[in-house]
Parts: sequence; structure tokens; C-alpha cells
Amino acid sequence: MTALGGSEEYAANLAMGHLGQREIATLTDNNTRTRAVRQFFAIARDATLRLKWWNFATAWVTPAADATASTGTLTIRHPLPADCIRVRFVEGAHDDSRAIESAAITVGGVPVEASILVTSMAAPNVCYTRRVEAPRLWDVLFLEQFGYELAACCARKCGKSAAYASNLRAIAAEKLRIAGGIDSKEKARETPRPETGWAAARRGRTRAYR
Repeated sequence: MTALGGSEEYAANLAMGHLGQREIATLTDNNTRTRAVRQFFAIARDATLRLKWWNFATAWVTPAADATASTGTLTIRHPLPADCIRVRFVEGAHDDSRAIESAAITVGGVPVEASILVTSMAAPNVCYTRRVEAPRLWDVLFLEQFGYELAACCARKCGKSAAYASNLRAIAAEKLRIAGGIDSKEKARETPRPETGWAAARRGRTRAYR
């Protein structure tokens, strides 16, 4: 049975196609290729998310400060959301005025491990890449690249050579380059360019003739 588009099975079957394997009906199947997909699906997804600033995975947060200060030069600790894959930037902050560390914090009286943004800002506005687990929400270019990355991860388990896996990753890298160019163009269209003095003068002359 062919998996429906937008499902985890559909995403997994893109990888199976690159490996020349039969399709997976459900991720609960008990066979070599499905066990490989279950093993590598999450890490392939998160690794692909970290590679670039995918538009669909953009999120913003102003995290609250932790009660315990850091002992370093940057003293204010801000626990990041659990779905944070990568901090892209902190609004108004230079890269050397922030750091990321893993540390224990107390949540509801219980110590838990978390990713921490350490900075000198009391209320940083953080742009980050969030974990998007549902394939139906993925950008089609992300889905395409994920298929190659997952295939590369599963290649040895499915009887393919290391060279075969390396070739799949080379294809994924090229797909990433293309996707980066498309995302950049989308961002350029979203942000209007400031009007030049020449353009303003020309617009003024045009209005004068009306």
C-alpha cells in the first residue's frame, strides 16, 4: 500500500526510492529497512533542519531568565524552548555577546537538562529554528533534501556501500545549495528595499506631471 503524502511513511519512502528498496506501508513494520528508518528518521530530520534557515521552521521567543546566574562573563541564563534546534540570531545582539550551553535548570522543583542561551540581555528576542515533526508542514524542498539525507543514513543497513551513501549526501548538499538560493529570494521579496534619492526624485517628477 502506498503511503499518503504528508505522512512519515511518505517521507520515509522517498529515502527507500533512492535506495532501490520496496516501499514501507507503516513504520511499525518489522523488517530491516523499516527498523533502519525508525533508527535514523529523527536524527536525519533534525540534522537537515540545522543546516540552513528554513523559512517554514522559523520561530521567535523571548525566554524568561533563570533564577541561577552563569559564572562566566555572560551572566543571564535563558532556558530555550524544547523544540529549539538552532538559535539563528538574537535581535540587537552581536554573536560574541551570547553563547549556548547545556545545563541543568529547575522546572517545578525538578532538575532537568536544557539548552541555555547565556547573554547580558534581560529580555532577549530570539529567532530560532524549531523542530517541526509533522511532514505535512514541511517545505517541499526540505522534504526532498530530507529524503536524500535519510537514505544516506539508512544506506549501510539496507546493504549499500559507504560510497553509495556518500553520493547521496553529495546530492543532498547540492539540493541544499539550491534551496538556500530560493529562500534568499523569498526573503528579499518579503523585505522592501529602501527607496533611493533618485527613485524618490523620479516619483516626484512623475506626480508633478499629473
